[in-house]
Amino acid sequence: MTIERASQVRPLAAGELTGHVAEIISVAAFAIGVMVQKGLSQHLSAADVVALQLVLAMGPMWLICAMLGALPRRISEVVPGLLWGCLTPGLVFLFASAGAALTDGVSVALIWGVTPLIVPFLGRLFLDERFHWTMLVGATVAFAGLAVLTLDRQELGMGHLGGNLLVAAGMLSAAFGQIVGRRLNTRGAPWFRIATLQVTGAALISSVVALSDGRWEASATGDTDAMAQLAFLVFGMTMANFIGYNLALSRIPVAWISLYSSLNPAIGTAAAVVLLATLVRPLDIAGIAVVMGGVALPHVWRIARRGRNGGAAHGH
Repeated sequence: MTIERASQVRPLAAGELTGHVAEIISVAAFAIGVMVQKGLSQHLSAADVVALQLVLAMGPMWLICAMLGALPRRISEVVPGLLWGCLTPGLVFLFASAGAALTDGVSVALIWGVTPLIVPFLGRLFLDERFHWTMLVGATVAFAGLAVLTLDRQELGMGHLGGNLLVAAGMLSAAFGQIVGRRLNTRGAPWFRIATLQVTGAALISSVVALSDGRWEASATGDTDAMAQLAFLVFGMTMANFIGYNLALSRIPVAWISLYSSLNPAIGTAAAVVLLATLVRPLDIAGIAVVMGGVALPHVWRIARRGRNGGAAHGH
């Protein structure tokens, strides 16, 4: 298992830059969407909100897919993407929700924070994608920032072994989902088709979960604020998120995808301040700064390395 040497760091190509920007947009849309979901929780259950936003996003996604000429023509072009959507976020959501209901919030946050540390190795093992050593250092720094944000904001509970195992199962499902998504998006199939199939698979799973309790109540109807929130969940948290995520998977290695996921707590905290009037203290700001510093570290190294190489060439 090889880690990319520092001398192999190279400037970003145009396609890679698009992938990086797309993933940042995806992470931001998701993190903000989580806070918007909280606002809708007074009208609908969490399962109903997720199912509704996914189902409503399917129509526009399939319409755009048709306009792009990317509609599948054979069942073999449908099944892989559909199953991927059932895995992530479908299966991931089920594991994570069940585990979070049993264990403490600190354990949930820290278990999910491990993702950027393990995905690079999974990418190397299953996709033969090398990663630079700064990726692991950056992920470690970001995890430290997450710990600062989490451990200080909530008392450390004893947790629950079964709940922790379920959360870990969700995290590992998401990690392997990134590997599957990267493979699907680099095997020649149109990435927008894959994104559409993923949303469809997730919508199927979430709809089954939402309808299983038999308590569907569309009490948000007629509430202007609730409708605006739902619109963001459809076009932002679902469409922008899944479109950006699949575009990124078609352009950049999974190590980068997982590292950018570290931005979730930082962006989520900022969104909570704006949308939910959550109190943020200096220590919270410090934690956010550490997280963002960890994510930025590989980019800073790349820029510094390129600057040194350029200066040396100019000197000669």
